[in-house]
Amino acid sequence: MDFIFANSPYVWIFLGITLLFSEFLLPGTFVMFLGIGAIFTGILTRLVELQFYTQVVVWVVSSLVSILVGGSAVKRFFKSESSVDPFVQDDFLNQIVPVETDILVQRHGGKIRFQGTLWDAISTDSKIPKGNYVRILSRENLTFTVEKVES
Repeated sequence: MDFIFANSPYVWIFLGITLLFSEFLLPGTFVMFLGIGAIFTGILTRLVELQFYTQVVVWVVSSLVSILVGGSAVKRFFKSESSVDPFVQDDFLNQIVPVETDILVQRHGGKIRFQGTLWDAISTDSKIPKGNYVRILSRENLTFTVEKVES
C-alpha cells in the first residue's frame, strides 16, 4: 500500500490511461471522462501534495466536470439522427400471403405466413381454409385482418 500512496500521481495517470483505452472495449463515452479525471488528478497530485481522500474528491469533481463539458462537446460534434419511415409500419398492407391454418371469421386461431413467420389472422367475411392465399388488409397488435384472394 505504501508503494501506491508514494507513487499516487503515477497511479492516477496509469489508471486514467487504462480507462481511456478501455473505452475501446466498453460502449459509450462515460469511461473516457473518468479517465480524463484520473489523469487530471495525477497531474495535480504531482504538482501539489494532496492527501489520498483529497485526491479522490479531486478525481470525482474533475470527472464530473469532464462529463459535463465533454459530454456536451461530444453531442455537438456527433449529433444523433433518428427518423421514422412511415412506409416501414405499413409494409404488410396488400401483401399476398399463404394460409397455414384455417382462418375463421372474427375468431382467433387462424395463421398466415408473412416474412417467414407465422402470424395470427382473422377474416371479416368468410372462413378461409389452409392452402389458400389471402391479402392483408390491416393489423391490430399481432393479428392481421385478411381477405381471401381468388386464384
